Amino acid sequence: MAVVLSAAPPDTLPLWQRVWRQFRTASILGWKIESNWADPFIFAIYTLIRPLAGAFILVFMYLVVVQGSTSNPYFAHMFVGNAFFMYVARVMMGISYAIIDDREHYEMLKYIYISPLQILLFLFGRGMANIITTSISVVITLLIGIWPLGIQLTWGQVNWGLLFPSFLVGLLALIFMGFLLAGTCLLLARHAWAISEGVAGVLYLVCGAVFPLDVLPLWIQAISFLFPLTYWLELMRRVMLGSSFSGSLAGFSDWGLFLLLAGVTSLWGVASILLFRRFDGLARRRGLIDQTSGY
Repeated sequence: MAVVLSAAPPDTLPLWQRVWRQFRTASILGWKIESNWADPFIFAIYTLIRPLAGAFILVFMYLVVVQGSTSNPYFAHMFVGNAFFMYVARVMMGISYAIIDDREHYEMLKYIYISPLQILLFLFGRGMANIITTSISVVITLLIGIWPLGIQLTWGQVNWGLLFPSFLVGLLALIFMGFLLAGTCLLLARHAWAISEGVAGVLYLVCGAVFPLDVLPLWIQAISFLFPLTYWLELMRRVMLGSSFSGSLAGFSDWGLFLLLAGVTSLWGVASILLFRRFDGLARRRGLIDQTSGY
């Protein structure tokens, strides 16, 4: 009996269709894992509550430590920087943790490797779910900052022409950094998750998430200029609030800072992909793709 196939085999599909199928599959899987297969309504409530809790923790810390008012321009810059830093913790760590989750928890990483999937495209798709959920949290956090906290931010003052390209380049930088951490996790045991959290903590300090770079020692400022997130967070503040936060970067125009962000991101992109392939090759030769640490 003849069998009629309703779709062409994957190998005969055009390249863009194969890429889209792989990316879509990885994104759907990432969303399911991110929501822990929960009921959509329950997960929506969780998505709304989480940024509320984080925002008010930051507000109370500011009010107690600084003894300042939320109408202070410094608070607005700190609040916006902290809001966009959510992407760092969720996207970069989400991509790297996918390696640990699939190898140690679900023990499916070896099957992903033998499937017709490009591993970097798979990790990109897994990170897309984190981008979507984090975007919801960031929007809610910014709305909380405007009301009821009273941050002087109006939609008319936002530089929309620079916001979207800067935002996308910043996300691309986080994806590249996630690739680098994911490659590192391939060579380490289950406790590699601590490295991802540690890197996020270091970036919170050196990239000016909640305070200007000018308060850091000069040698730490020099390190901060190596990371694209330093320029990204400064740009996000400028396009949202219309003013600079760090005096070290005040000499750059908005578009000059964007070009600097794009250049540093390109360098990180090349380095992260080359290093990931290097680490991936080492993991294959050492038999670490299907090896679980058991703790």
